[in-house]
Amino acid sequence: MLDTELCSCGSGLRRVRCCGFDPASLPDKASVDALNPMAEEATKLYNEKKPREAEALALKILDLAPNHRAALRVLFEVRRAENRPKAAEALARRLATLPSDGPPISAAANLQLAQLLVGQGRHLDGEPAARAALKFSPRDATAHHVMGVILTETGRLRAGETHYRRALTLLEREDGMVLANLAWNLKLQGRLDDGAAMYDRALLIRPDNARGIGGYAQVEAARGRPARAAAMLDEALGTWPTDRTLRLLRALMDLQLNQPEAVLARLNDPPEALMPAEFAARGQAFARMNQPEQAVAAFAIGKRAQRERYGQRYEPDDFIKKSNSYKEYFTADRVLNLPRAPARPGPQPVFLLGFPRSGTSLLEQFLAKVPGFAAADGNAPVSELTKLVLQLTGAAETGYPEALSDTMVGDAQDIAPQLRERYFANLAAAGLAGPGQKFFTDRAPDNHWHLGLIKLLFPEAPVIHVLRHPLDLMLSNLGQDKRLEANAGVSMPAMARHYDLTMSLIRHYRGQLTLRYLPVRYETLVESPAATLRDILAFIGADPSLVPDDATLRANEFLHRAPVPAHSIMQEPLHTRGLYRHRAYEAVVPALFSEVRPALEPWIAELGYAP
Repeated sequence: MLDTELCSCGSGLRRVRCCGFDPASLPDKASVDALNPMAEEATKLYNEKKPREAEALALKILDLAPNHRAALRVLFEVRRAENRPKAAEALARRLATLPSDGPPISAAANLQLAQLLVGQGRHLDGEPAARAALKFSPRDATAHHVMGVILTETGRLRAGETHYRRALTLLEREDGMVLANLAWNLKLQGRLDDGAAMYDRALLIRPDNARGIGGYAQVEAARGRPARAAAMLDEALGTWPTDRTLRLLRALMDLQLNQPEAVLARLNDPPEALMPAEFAARGQAFARMNQPEQAVAAFAIGKRAQRERYGQRYEPDDFIKKSNSYKEYFTADRVLNLPRAPARPGPQPVFLLGFPRSGTSLLEQFLAKVPGFAAADGNAPVSELTKLVLQLTGAAETGYPEALSDTMVGDAQDIAPQLRERYFANLAAAGLAGPGQKFFTDRAPDNHWHLGLIKLLFPEAPVIHVLRHPLDLMLSNLGQDKRLEANAGVSMPAMARHYDLTMSLIRHYRGQLTLRYLPVRYETLVESPAATLRDILAFIGADPSLVPDDATLRANEFLHRAPVPAHSIMQEPLHTRGLYRHRAYEAVVPALFSEVRPALEPWIAELGYAP
C-alpha cells in the first residue's frame, strides 16, 4: 500500500518523502541527475513568477528523489514566499544537510538556513548553520555579516563587531546595511559617539533604511538628546507613516518626555492589531496618568499576546537543574579548598545584584557620579569565564562548576589568577580601564549565578544586593516587554517562581560563602539617595565625602562617559512613583496578586517588609 500521509511540517510532500524519509532508500546520483531537466523547468517557472506550476513540478520531482537539491530549493522558495515558516525551515534544514559535491554548496545552504532562522528572531538556533557556512566559506562577507548579527543579538558584542568589520573588509566597499548593524553593535557596547558616526556613514549610503534611522534615534536618546531623537523619528514617520517599529520608538520617546496622552493617541489601533510592546507602552502611559485599572488591563493583554500569539512559555527546568547543581557544588567545605586569586592592584570590581526592575541601574547611575567610579554594566560578564574554566582545565566532559575541582591539582592551581586577568582584559577591551579609576560596577544580570566563582577570583570584592518589595517587582516587570531569564516575563506567576529560584540561590551562597555582602533597599535609595550612597561607599572602602548632594543625585543628569550603560537611554530624574505602587493597584484590582502571594509572602516577611 502506498503511504499517502502528508508530512506534518507542511511542505506538501508525503511524510515518507519528507521528514520521515529513509536515507538508505534515496536514489543514487545518476537517478537524481536524470531529473535535472525537470528541475530546470521548475526553476524557470518560479523565476517567471508561476509559483503554482513550479510547486507542482517540484513536488513531483521530490516524490521521486527527496534529495534533489534544485527541486528542494524551488519548493523552499515557494513555502518561504507563502510565509509558512515551519515548512520553509524543514526544507532549508534538508538542503543544509544534503551531501554536496563541493564546499560552496554546503556554505550557501547553511547560510540560507541561518538567514531564515535569524529572520524569525531565532538567533541561537541559527548559530550552528552560520558557523557551518563560515567553516565552508571563510571569505564569504554575507556569512560574516550574519554571524555578526547572531553574536550581537545574543550579547556577544565584541565578537559580533569583529565579524561585521571582517564583512566590510571582504566586501572592499561601504555597505549601508552592514554599517548600520555595526553601528547598533557599538551602541549596545556603550560606544555611542562611534555608533553615531557609523550611522552617519550607513545612512549616507542607504537613507531609506528605516530600521537604521530608528537605531540612530535610540543612540541620540542614549546620548541625552531626547528632543533630537524625537525629531529624527518624526521625520522618519513622515516618510514611513505605517512603520510599526518607528511608531513604537516614538511612543517610547513620548513616555520619556512625560507625554502619556501622546502615547495613547499614537498607539490607538484595535487591540487585535497591537503588538505586546505596544500594549506595554499603552499600559505605562495609563500608569503615568494614575489609571491603574486600565494599565493592568493593557499589561495583561500584552502578556497574553506573548503566550498565545507567539507561543512564549516559562521554561524553568534547565535553570532549576542549574540551581541545584550550583547549590550542591558551592558549599563551604569545598570552596575552602579551592585556589583563589591573590589581591591585584588597580581598579576593583563592585558587583551589583538584583532581580530585574529592582533598581541596580539607578544605583549604577548614582555611583558613576562619584569620582573614581566607572559603570561597567554587563560589558565583562563573569559568565564568560565559565567557558574558559573548561578550556584551561581540559575538563569539558566534567562540566562546570565541577571542573573547578581540577584547579587544585598541579599547574592548574594558577587558573584562578588567569581567569581574573582575562576578566580585567575584557574590561580594558570595553574601554573601562582609564586613569584615575578606583572602582567599577559590574551589573551583569547573571551575577547571582556566579557568586561562587566571584568569591574565588575576587575574594574581597563588595557585593551590593538591591532589594525591592517583591510585589512592586512583579508589577514593574508586568509593564515591560522584555524576555527575562527562562522566559519568566510571560506572566506574574512565572516571575514569582523565578524570583523565588533566584533569591533561594543567593541565600544559599550567603550561607556557604563569606561574602562582603550589603543589602540595600530600593525604597531607601529613592527616599534618601545621598545618605544611602554614603553608607554604600563606606562599605566599599571609598571616601563617603565624595558623594554628591541630594539635589544633584535627584536630578540624575546624564553623564557622557564611554562606554555608556544601556540603561542610560531611560535615565531620568529621580522619582517616587514606584514606591509601594502595588498598594494602589491592589486596591483597584483586588485579585491582581492573588496567584503570586503564596510564593512571595515568605520573602516579603524575610526581607522585613510590613504586611
